[in-house]
Amino acid sequence: MTNTVYIYSILIPILGLILLVVNILFSTKDSFNAKTDPFECGLSSWQQTRAAYHVSFTLIAILFLPFDLEVSSILPYALNLYTTNGYGLSIIIIFTALLSVGFIFEYQRGALNIPKNHIKPLNDNKSFYN
Repeated sequence: MTNTVYIYSILIPILGLILLVVNILFSTKDSFNAKTDPFECGLSSWQQTRAAYHVSFTLIAILFLPFDLEVSSILPYALNLYTTNGYGLSIIIIFTALLSVGFIFEYQRGALNIPKNHIKPLNDNKSFYN
C-alpha cells in the first residue's frame, strides 16, 4: 500500500471526531416534543399514517413504466446515431409513433384523470376560517 492510504486511514477518523466534538459543543439543546417525536413521510406520529388513496394513483404509476422504458430504449439509438442509417431512423419513428398512439388512447379513455372525491366543498354560508 502507498503512503496515501495510511494518511487517509488516520486522517478520516481524526476529522470525524473533530467534527463530532464541534457539533456537540456548538449545538443548541432546545428540544421539544414535536422535535423528538418520530417522523415518517411528512406526517406527524399522532396522525393516521395509513390513508386511503384512489386506485388511479397506482394506475398512473403502472402507465408510467412504458414511457420510462421508452427513454431507455431510445438512448442506444441516440448514442449510435452516426452508425445507424435510414433503417434505424425508421424503427425509432415507428417505435415513438406506437407509444404516442398508446398515450393518446390512454388519455382519451380517461385513464390519467384522478377523481377528486376527497375534496369537500365549503358551504356557501360558512366562512373558511370559522
